[in-house]
Amino acid sequence: MHKHMGSVATAMMAGLLILAGFFAAPAYALAGDADTVSIPVTVTTEGEGIPGEAYVVRIDALGDAPAPETGTITLQGAELTAGTYAGSFELSFKDVPVGKYRYAVSQEAPEDTTGRGSYDDGVFTIEVAFEHPSGYGDETRVIASIRKAGEAGDLKYDACAFTNRYADLPDALLDPPVEKLILGDEPAASSTFTFVLEALDGAPLPEGAQDGKIEATIDGEGTAEFGTIHCGKAGVYLYRCYEKARDAAGYSYDETVYTVRVAVRETVDGFVVERTIESQDGRKADDLVFTNSYRKPATPSMPGGSGGTTAPAKATSQASPDTSDANSVSVMQAAAALGIASIALALMLKLGGRQRQ
Repeated sequence: MHKHMGSVATAMMAGLLILAGFFAAPAYALAGDADTVSIPVTVTTEGEGIPGEAYVVRIDALGDAPAPETGTITLQGAELTAGTYAGSFELSFKDVPVGKYRYAVSQEAPEDTTGRGSYDDGVFTIEVAFEHPSGYGDETRVIASIRKAGEAGDLKYDACAFTNRYADLPDALLDPPVEKLILGDEPAASSTFTFVLEALDGAPLPEGAQDGKIEATIDGEGTAEFGTIHCGKAGVYLYRCYEKARDAAGYSYDETVYTVRVAVRETVDGFVVERTIESQDGRKADDLVFTNSYRKPATPSMPGGSGGTTAPAKATSQASPDTSDANSVSVMQAAAALGIASIALALMLKLGGRQRQ
């Protein structure tokens, strides 16, 4: 008999459990303690280019509900990262008559939004039952539930959950070019020049950058680009640009160091980029231009050597032509005439002496 009754009891218990599965207690009922209850709040961000704003959620007492101690909470999102950020409102019913109370929870859209973000404007209704569960006046309990305003049925939520979605605006693209000019003589052969773009304060750089720098090279005169810089958020970005000095013969190198300031501003239609360039002495520039000068190295002379090159004779003025050869000929001619005259004179003197004898 007892075994039979035990079997019946077991069967009835299993049946009750099955029925409980069909007629479950209302989901997401928030049980508080004797006079307080916590209302969870979440803000989820989705999309790309998320600015990491501070999201403000407020709670308003409806009817004769006691005002909460804190009317707003602020949840700080992370920049460029989709995520969910959580907080809560604490409702206290101490020294408040038992009864049912209602609250509304909503999100405040940032005042400075450009419209790129779609902010959840849903409103959640909090229904709080502050009662004597056992029927005795010295015992109280708080039970709350969360519903979404405007929704039909008895759907309840475990938190006031807001979702903000951001439009996938294209990145602001920067592709700063650098230019090399060469003044002076014509180089016998092309030389390679190297330029450095250095990010300051963590500014973004093109793919392939290392240790906060990226380089570009130019053979001879011409232009080159460091690569595309992707800026997915508004801000001010600073860079330094300069040429690497080398010891190529005949060249003097441009020692200018440019500071590049890039201001990225977000609008409803996308990002607007404004760029300014300034050298270390405060001069404004339109582009990153480096000017080197080249002087052809002098060829050394090799006197007396086979295959050597004799240094060119020093030029003289046209007003004073070189007459050294002509003068030498004139002197020789005069000496010869003087010698002939001397011989003739000697012969004449000798002949005159013989006639006297």
